[in-house]
Amino acid sequence: MSSHNPLHPIPHPPRKPFVGNLLSIGSDSPVLDMWKIAQELGGIYWLDMPGMPVIVVSSPELVDEICDEKRFDKSTRGALRRLRAASHGLFTSDTDEPTWSKPHNILLANFSQRAMQAYHPMMLDIAEQLVTKWERLNFDDEVDVTRDMTALTLDTIGLCGFGYRFNSFYREGFHPFVDAMVRTLETVQDRRGLPLEEFMMKKQLAQQRKDIRFMHKMVENIIRERRESGADIAAKPDLLSYMIAGVDKKSGEKLDDKMIRDECIEFLIAGHETTSGLLSFATYFLIKNPHVLAEARAEVDSVLGTDLSARPTYAQVNRLQYIQQVLKEALRMYPTAPAISKRALEDTVIGGQYTIKKKNMVIMHALALHRDKTVWGEDANEFNPEHFSREAERALPPNAFKPFGNGQRACIGRQFAMQEAVLTLAMVLQRFELIDHDDYQLKVKEALTIKPEGFRIKVKPRETVRSRAPVAGQAVAATDGAAAQPAASTAASKHGTPLLVLHGSNLGTAEDLARQIAEEGEQRGFAVELASLDDFAGNLPTSGAVAIVSASYNGVAPDNAAGFWNWVKSTDASMAGVRFSVFGCGNRDWAATYQVVPRSIDERLDALGGERVHARGEGDAREDMDGAFQAWSSALWPAFARALKLKLDADGPRTEPLFAFDIVPPAGVPSPAVAQGFTKLEVAVNEELQNEVEGLVDARSTRHIEFLLPEGVSYR
Repeated sequence: MSSHNPLHPIPHPPRKPFVGNLLSIGSDSPVLDMWKIAQELGGIYWLDMPGMPVIVVSSPELVDEICDEKRFDKSTRGALRRLRAASHGLFTSDTDEPTWSKPHNILLANFSQRAMQAYHPMMLDIAEQLVTKWERLNFDDEVDVTRDMTALTLDTIGLCGFGYRFNSFYREGFHPFVDAMVRTLETVQDRRGLPLEEFMMKKQLAQQRKDIRFMHKMVENIIRERRESGADIAAKPDLLSYMIAGVDKKSGEKLDDKMIRDECIEFLIAGHETTSGLLSFATYFLIKNPHVLAEARAEVDSVLGTDLSARPTYAQVNRLQYIQQVLKEALRMYPTAPAISKRALEDTVIGGQYTIKKKNMVIMHALALHRDKTVWGEDANEFNPEHFSREAERALPPNAFKPFGNGQRACIGRQFAMQEAVLTLAMVLQRFELIDHDDYQLKVKEALTIKPEGFRIKVKPRETVRSRAPVAGQAVAATDGAAAQPAASTAASKHGTPLLVLHGSNLGTAEDLARQIAEEGEQRGFAVELASLDDFAGNLPTSGAVAIVSASYNGVAPDNAAGFWNWVKSTDASMAGVRFSVFGCGNRDWAATYQVVPRSIDERLDALGGERVHARGEGDAREDMDGAFQAWSSALWPAFARALKLKLDADGPRTEPLFAFDIVPPAGVPSPAVAQGFTKLEVAVNEELQNEVEGLVDARSTRHIEFLLPEGVSYR
């Protein structure tokens, strides 16, 4: 058998003379064709393609091995290599190239959780353009879902990326840049490496060169205009400003204009294609699963409300847990980047029997991986957002869900994409009934990504939502004099106990959380010092307490914590008298290195005799990082109080009202409450149910309240 199969025991489909398996994979459906073969041959097989064999892997156990970054890395062979003529940046570069490492180091912080808050108003701007267009449709107008979601994601990355408005919702077609980009991607996809291909595609390749020149010139003009304007990050807080100003900490170098140009183009290609496909597939699955649609809409109404004049906030978007489940399940069913190219760093063996040569191209087939019944159950081929309930997601094997790539080469903009998608889907569900008037049957279109093809629906404004108009005659006025000035804060008693707050942070999230601890510590009367972990390597104090907030990056410490981490791992010095607590920031998508650094610091300080006064906390960016931090930090202060024998007010600082107000009665216009027939009630009972523990007032409050009904009024 092995004489007929050079990669034995890896199976392969039947081959044709001269062309091997070239005809086994259609040029317009390679991903779906590879999935079909996986269903026949199993979790690993190989294809005899021109120039090299291609090994396709989708078994969860084997995927675990090829996700080991010490053995495998991203490969840019094939379509990605051909795309370099248009842009040679993060997406198309090999890991050892400066065209990957320099922009990656500079831009990583600009896709952090903190950065998402700055992008939120711009995302909201474009999402409002989408829903405004749909609100103005006639009853018999159709919505081309994929087209409109492409317009949305393109305009969002244009605005957030480099302050450019493509204005796709104000055009009949797309901006000429988009047309040029789409033609370029189609040409890249159409090339197969066949003999005489360049001759047969001569006209198409000439158009591609023309399109690339147009894209380059347009982006170069945008960069030149930004430089000449003198606008800085404060004036233009977008990716272009950060690329112009940013310095790679490792090389000390900035990005040149060619690198900036290529990154702008790659963000447009990767940033709009994948997210538009995600939103289109999610919309499809919602209209085909009414019970899921109903639950998703109920969550949106609960979190965002039904008042359309109240714009969604960043915090509200992060509370939409079920919407996130819907989107993740759509990515499981049809990952928009469904095939990830890998290469072995050295000849190796996976699964104990399958030899992978260094020269082999390996495809991690995410779509087939995501349908494996050994992981996802018997309903693996059915749309079920409960696959991503918090409990179910925590129980998933580390590499079972791979819609964004792997490890350090995973999509840098994944958080950006999810933030945009949650916001958009929520605003659509808040406003519209989705009508599947033609009973659309899914047809997948493949290019570098996948999307539904020909997907059209109708939409109708929901009757239960309302726009809030101001009520005439209502006003509030500040009292004169000092009432217009903020009142001074009444701080807690200043006991002056030392509190050292240390952070290890590359992206800013851990530093932000550490700053919150420091600010609250000052308000509670501590003498606070805020610093990086490296500032106190080998010098932790034994007076007062130490709070540590740290992240991990691919299993190593952040740049400003590396010295501290190396010291604490190697020292034998006693930590007796050091009272500490640690909070770690991480993301379970990187399961192998999740919380490695904060866990190591916590365990090492404890082993060296330090006093852990409060259990280590964990924040997961895939879930509710802020909620986890608040739960941990609210219990931190009572723990410090017990360890330091302090009596602290757990309510923290007490402030006087910033302003004093007088209610100005409406001039002949009834208030909304009166107009709606509401009745004034008297409070009969108002009791606090939380108990005081060890002299500390719990920060939480639960109250029992009873009302007296007026005469002639009954409760219903």
